[in-house]
Amino acid sequence: MMKDLIKDQYGLLYSSELLLSIILLIFIIGVVANLSDGLNEKMLSEEEILSLERIAIESSDYLLNNPGNPENWQEDVGSDNGMVSKKIIPGLAIKNKNVENSEFYSESASDEMIMSNAISYNKLIKIKNNYDSLVDGNLFNDSVRSSMAIYPLNSEIKPIEMGYNFDDEDDNVNDNEIVTVNRTVKCDFYSNFVVYNFNDLELYGDDYNKDMFCNHDSNPNLTNHSNEGKSLWLCKNFRVYKESLDEYNYYLISDESVKNTGTYWILESLNRTNENKEILNQEVIDLNPFLMEDLENSSENIYSIHFNVLKNRIDDFKTVLVAIPKNMTDVLISNDEMNYDYFRVQDVNFILKAGYK
Repeated sequence: MMKDLIKDQYGLLYSSELLLSIILLIFIIGVVANLSDGLNEKMLSEEEILSLERIAIESSDYLLNNPGNPENWQEDVGSDNGMVSKKIIPGLAIKNKNVENSEFYSESASDEMIMSNAISYNKLIKIKNNYDSLVDGNLFNDSVRSSMAIYPLNSEIKPIEMGYNFDDEDDNVNDNEIVTVNRTVKCDFYSNFVVYNFNDLELYGDDYNKDMFCNHDSNPNLTNHSNEGKSLWLCKNFRVYKESLDEYNYYLISDESVKNTGTYWILESLNRTNENKEILNQEVIDLNPFLMEDLENSSENIYSIHFNVLKNRIDDFKTVLVAIPKNMTDVLISNDEMNYDYFRVQDVNFILKAGYK
């Protein structure tokens, strides 16, 4: 009986080894199958990423090189109320404008060629306010989730970000499943509101000559504005229509460095000449009170603005004359954008990210 028991034990042992071997074999087959499926998924993912890259690059090229369809899509009234037409394909490119010298017009008479590597800040803000409809819906046809941003090289300008938050910790999207397109372009910001730029590019030290007629040089009752001694006179003329005061606010905006230049300025019209020089020590000066009083009994007038700048402080003299639409003035002030840097064309990094939903 003991021998039979021993045989049974050996039989039990052999059966256990066989069962363990079968389980181990099944486990190995499962692992191999999973590895094979994972490899196939990885190959498919690479194909999808290549397709996603193509979509992102082509979309970025369209945004940066086309004004959109229609070209004035940003003026669509419906977008202000969240009612975006499905026919709008947004674009950020800017078309050059013909601008009459010495006079401010809300729009010029004709369009020229598209500016190279330049985007419209106004269009960018319109996209931000309706991103899901304009970009994810109309541009990408709801096939991907995306984000768009500009990061100015000038640290005084705030970045603009919009769209899907790929940095969300609760998001299950892996970084290697996100395509990023990065381009360096120029952004106009509020430079299209500038009537005149008064900066060091117009001043050439002792070689600088005024390129406009200055009434002080021909009127014997006024101090001559010839460029002699330690300072230079920069004199410009511009026309203002009374009706434009209903639509625009006129400001003189300077960089904060102007406070250290010792610059004096004069604003006058043909009918109200004066010698009252004022020190230019404010970054923002509202010109509307003067203009409204002067145009009370006139439909238009030509104005002269004169700056007396020390030759050794020319590089710090950075000032612009701007005409800002009245409905935008409060927005600029509340967003802390009523400063010199926002009225200059700035270099920015344009970044578009895309990932499958």
